[in-house]
Amino acid sequence: MKYSSLKFTKGKPRYRIKNIARFASVLLVFLLTLTAVFIILAKIRGNDNGEYGLKPTETIDVSTPTPEPTPTPYPVPEGKTMEPFFVMLDPGHGDVDSGTFSPYIDGLYEKDIVLDIAKKTEVLLIERGINVMLTREDDMRIVDHNDKDLVARWNYANEQKASLFVSIHVNAYDLKYKGAASVKGMELYYFEDKHEVYSDFTQQRFAEIMRDSITKANGIEFRFMKGDLRLAVVRNTTMPAVLIETAYITNKEENDKLNSQEFRNKTAKGIADGIETAMAEIGVFEHNGEMYVFKEIGE
Repeated sequence: MKYSSLKFTKGKPRYRIKNIARFASVLLVFLLTLTAVFIILAKIRGNDNGEYGLKPTETIDVSTPTPEPTPTPYPVPEGKTMEPFFVMLDPGHGDVDSGTFSPYIDGLYEKDIVLDIAKKTEVLLIERGINVMLTREDDMRIVDHNDKDLVARWNYANEQKASLFVSIHVNAYDLKYKGAASVKGMELYYFEDKHEVYSDFTQQRFAEIMRDSITKANGIEFRFMKGDLRLAVVRNTTMPAVLIETAYITNKEENDKLNSQEFRNKTAKGIADGIETAMAEIGVFEHNGEMYVFKEIGE
């Protein structure tokens, strides 16, 4: 045998890539896919604040929840009803019924003065988050007839289930009587002989609160308070009600006050402050962003 005829291996065998371009393409795709996977995993694991979407443990609830009735803050006491709280302001008179008028200043009428005070009070109550309604918003009456208009005012308050009722007026004294021009001061009227709708809170107590609050705010002299006159709007309303005779337009000093914005602003503040004090005493409470109160069930 010739040594030259033997085949000897020279090291390990070599493997050749027949198609280099195809191999490079596959490798590139693989590397890109692997890179994308790492990026996605890094975002999911490294962003707990949810910036890039849901966390791995989060799921989307696509079901529609069944609405549940809003419960009262606690069981309504026996013999009472839970109602939204709001105040009814009643600017007296309106339209052809001007009410009293000034003997000193032409065109100064009760109807305009009390509407201005009522609207100022309305603004203050709204700013304090207290719901309020007016029996009239402009120089009109509910009904174009004096007697029917009074009925419409208290009936409107009852239909709306107002919580407190405040009727605003301006007083006058017949100047044909001697000394009439010297009569001055605020007067308050309520009706004591009617069903009370709040525990331990009477019509008289509401009048006392309003007296103290208004005199403190505007410095008006207080004349008297009565609970036995059968005035329609305080007698027939089913909630605590007062009628405020703010001042005497036939008294020169008080006439000038009634004509001033300062006095009207202070009177409005006194009414609003008194209402807030009354709210605390009758137990107004907030539930789901709204104000409520418990009323005694009527007779």
